[in-house]
Amino acid sequence: MPKPKAQLPWFGLMAALALFLLPEACIAGRRNKDCGFTLCGDVNISYPFRLTSQPRECGVRRLELECDSNNRTTLVMKYGRFYVQNISYVYHTIQVIDANLGRNDCSLPRSSFISDSICKTPYRASYHARSFMYLVNCTTPIKSSLYVDASRCPDRSFLPPTYFYFLDQQTKPRDFDQFCTVEARVPVELENISNVSTLDIYEKLLLGFELSWRYFDDHLLYCAEDKLQVM
Repeated sequence: MPKPKAQLPWFGLMAALALFLLPEACIAGRRNKDCGFTLCGDVNISYPFRLTSQPRECGVRRLELECDSNNRTTLVMKYGRFYVQNISYVYHTIQVIDANLGRNDCSLPRSSFISDSICKTPYRASYHARSFMYLVNCTTPIKSSLYVDASRCPDRSFLPPTYFYFLDQQTKPRDFDQFCTVEARVPVELENISNVSTLDIYEKLLLGFELSWRYFDDHLLYCAEDKLQVM
């Protein structure tokens, strides 16, 4: 008969947690400094955010932003790049827009925001940004009211021919055509894109969407506890 796994007493567990967190806390104390504010374009970058160009001890690494060659503040995530339009240090929100999107061109929203495990990203979609749609790439035209044309340009000069459509977040798996592949899971502040025109969808996309970093401290503690449990 296998022996039951030994359990740490409560005070032992707390001591182990303290020992586990102490080195990280010491490192954080050396690194996570408030170095004052800096600007990238017209975006104020202040603690806990940091730019990649700042000294390593400034700000929090998990909230790192880039200032690109065009002086645009950029949030780089696993599934895409987003331009930062505004940061509210009062409401703990950051307004972003897909870096692939232009206002008067044929660009498509190819960046996804996928809220993985809380330990993988410090950001959460705010209340107004919890809706999304799929961008799909099809090798043949799809004749279905579920498929909203995603192209703003009438000239389809792609070789081989490709057709881009938006699908609502409520689309069932059986309604994904076999000739289409999903390119992105795109946040949009529209609960339903049925009967919404292509241009109106892009107007919404160009407004960007809002992410929250309000629970970042809870995120750090939760992930530290999670690491302890699997040791």
